[in-house]
Amino acid sequence: MGSHTEAARGRLWTATAALATAATVAATVTACGGDAPIERPMSSVVTTTTRIASADIIGLDRDPDAACAAPTHSTAAPARIIVADPDLLDALCALGLQERVVAVAGASPSYLGSKLAAVPQTTGPARPTDLVLGTAGSRAWNTRLGHATVVASPTADWRVSLTAVADAVHLPAQGRAVLTSYDQSVTSTATSIDAAHNTVSLVRFDADSKAYAEGTAPLCAHVLADLGVLRPAAQNTPTPVRLAGDDFSAADGDLIYASYEGTAGQAYGAAVMESKPWLDLRAVSAKRQLLVDDSVWYSAGGPIAAGDVLHDVSESIRSSS
Repeated sequence: MGSHTEAARGRLWTATAALATAATVAATVTACGGDAPIERPMSSVVTTTTRIASADIIGLDRDPDAACAAPTHSTAAPARIIVADPDLLDALCALGLQERVVAVAGASPSYLGSKLAAVPQTTGPARPTDLVLGTAGSRAWNTRLGHATVVASPTADWRVSLTAVADAVHLPAQGRAVLTSYDQSVTSTATSIDAAHNTVSLVRFDADSKAYAEGTAPLCAHVLADLGVLRPAAQNTPTPVRLAGDDFSAADGDLIYASYEGTAGQAYGAAVMESKPWLDLRAVSAKRQLLVDDSVWYSAGGPIAAGDVLHDVSESIRSSS
């Protein structure tokens, strides 16, 4: 499944117009067979698509331009940062350093908003700067830009990566505060959604017209594990399960969070989700399938993306107790 271009990880929808008089619309489906609803929050913005193949899209209330923390005024942090690995932008954004990033060796994740998207992409070698920040995965750029500080990639463990980034920019206390805030949100959310009594399935339709019941490796799976949410037995391994033919049994659960990788993934996924074998799944027949933003849920990871996934889960499941 590998890495993706930013275009392939783009959002499923595009905002087209605002209502003359703003109105908030909410739709619900029932979780775990109980009376409490799964909520779908909707912003007061008209979008081109709010539902695909009978599945509601969640996360439409999210504003990428509000993703980053307020800019830091710390004089200890570097004033000019060049980022050799764009996957590290999430952590820098969470630390309030987005305005100090002067160049990036690649595209910024779309969920981090327009300010970081407008940062020039470097062609190297580095201009005079205070810090070049990279990972082992950006080895070629580290060398080209010169004198890079190499930290852990967020793909394996975003917490470890955030801590390393915070140390590299001389903001260790701020890094710990970000982790504490996330942990507190996890604790409160787990209680409010009755996490231990929800079995949640993750399904991804990729750009190569293949469907997978995802395992424990993606960012979204890590967040679900933090919450203590149960997963279907077939999905409790790091390796995703290929869904082939008409057998989608590995995808079933109390609730299915599905996503499309880019336009090609959407075309394939929508066709599958309208097929009889898919419609016969317990969760689907009970109207408990939701579409999520692939660019966030299956991103490299970081505190911003993890927080977005946590928000989506919190807003889409209520405790059935």
